[in-house]
Amino acid sequence: LQLVLRRFRRPGPTLTMDGSGFEQRFDTYREYTAAMLQTLDSAAGELCVFDPDLSRTGLESTQGVAHIQRLLLASRQARLRIVLHDTAHLETRCPRLLDALARFSHCFEVRQSPDDLRNLTECYLLTGNDTGVVRFHRDWPRGKWFVANPDEAGTWLSRFRQLWECSTPAVSATRLGL
Repeated sequence: LQLVLRRFRRPGPTLTMDGSGFEQRFDTYREYTAAMLQTLDSAAGELCVFDPDLSRTGLESTQGVAHIQRLLLASRQARLRIVLHDTAHLETRCPRLLDALARFSHCFEVRQSPDDLRNLTECYLLTGNDTGVVRFHRDWPRGKWFVANPDEAGTWLSRFRQLWECSTPAVSATRLGL
């Protein structure tokens, strides 16, 4: 029985080789959102997000938007780039994010993935300081949070850049009142 219990016990964070960073697994949406907010709190420079629709990220929360605004005000080089499969949730249920998009339209851009890539199922948020949160499949909360891991961040950032290049601008910061 002890062997079985030990086998299913949640492992602690895994440290990187130089001891400066770590990786932590999570299995619930609560842990996922906490990891997202923690990552936003320590973010610097560029922030890259890929998600089907942002509905589970916590970015729309008061805390999430405050972290985004802090990041974008901290430096002229700060950027927020988001790629979504579907923008309807953002456009109809995320007024705080839309306000931030209008306020920071010079450094905040939202794009939509092309139809032929809508089968991509992972979700992730990456920061300029080699930190990120990855959900392995959009339908489940299971994933990992890594901090100060350039190898892991580089792999995901490369995927994001490829996706960014083939995506099209989707949500405008300005509204036409016709």
